[in-house]
Amino acid sequence: MVQDPVQEIVRRVEEAPLRDLVRVSIDEVQVQMDSYLDPEMDSSSLYRRWEKQQWAVADLDFSADKQQWSTLDEGQRDAVRRTMILFFIGEQAVTDTLSPVLHAAPYEDERIFLATQIADEARHTVFFQRFFDEVLEVHGGLRDALTVVGPEATQGFRRIFETHLIDAIESVRKDPQDRKAWVEGVVTYHLIIEGFLALTGQRSLLRFFRSVGLMPGFTTGFTAVARDESRHIGFGVLALRRRVQEEPEMARAISLKVLDLAEPSVLTVVGPDNLMRVPDPGETPEDMRQDPLEYRDFAIESLSKRLRSVGLSDGAISTIGGQYRGLYDRFWAQYEDIHGVEHPVRWYQRQTAAAAS
Repeated sequence: MVQDPVQEIVRRVEEAPLRDLVRVSIDEVQVQMDSYLDPEMDSSSLYRRWEKQQWAVADLDFSADKQQWSTLDEGQRDAVRRTMILFFIGEQAVTDTLSPVLHAAPYEDERIFLATQIADEARHTVFFQRFFDEVLEVHGGLRDALTVVGPEATQGFRRIFETHLIDAIESVRKDPQDRKAWVEGVVTYHLIIEGFLALTGQRSLLRFFRSVGLMPGFTTGFTAVARDESRHIGFGVLALRRRVQEEPEMARAISLKVLDLAEPSVLTVVGPDNLMRVPDPGETPEDMRQDPLEYRDFAIESLSKRLRSVGLSDGAISTIGGQYRGLYDRFWAQYEDIHGVEHPVRWYQRQTAAAAS
């Protein structure tokens, strides 16, 4: 019998012990993630995967990472550290705020799965705290580390986590019976924070470290984080699909919430206020390039796949994709207005235009 190559990738990712995850690519994790869009997937299946995919932060070895961090040039360290900071703060924020969504979940199987997610988010926070302490030398324990890195959160990130997330969770906490508020909370957590923002950041960091062959401890742990979050995103999709099947009008509420979060989400990804100290893409080896066009298309297509699986119409998905795509263009131009230099995306746009001519 010929093995289905997609199923073989899914099996490899799902069954890999922690020590083997350093050899699992983020592209393979994302193939596994997409397999959870299967309408037959349910939260009990995701729970069973959680039981089998346990890992311990204490088992990670950061000794090579400590030596290799200084070998990155200043621009690379700055870009990588900035992304890591957003993940660190984000994991802690989700750990602290997810419990009202668990409490208000209408079904027991959903509450059980959400309990596993809170445990995962706490482990992810400890992972980043240990990495920051041992490799980046941000010491003093979790509270002190978050105090140090907190001010480096970007404008868009703050809007997502300090306004939209808090407002969504407060609505759920005040009225656990409000099904629309619960749906909007899941959209915020599972589709946008994890399924749009985190997914893009994971792809960028893990592809970069694989291309340079550095930071094996971080790569192993962060791949484990990505595998955990594939379950969370899968849960968000199936929970929202369930709501749309029960109450078709919920599709409109989901669409409007995704559109409401578009501007701060893309603002977080582009970060126009931050000057990028990166080498000329034309002088960078091809396997080390970070193409903003490819990352934009990946993020929007990934979000679209999940919205389609939830049950949104093609028209609604097209509107959402167009809105997000236009915001990338707007914030790339804003970057150039702020800093008076060309955004790296322009080089990739010229390459694309030349290839098409």
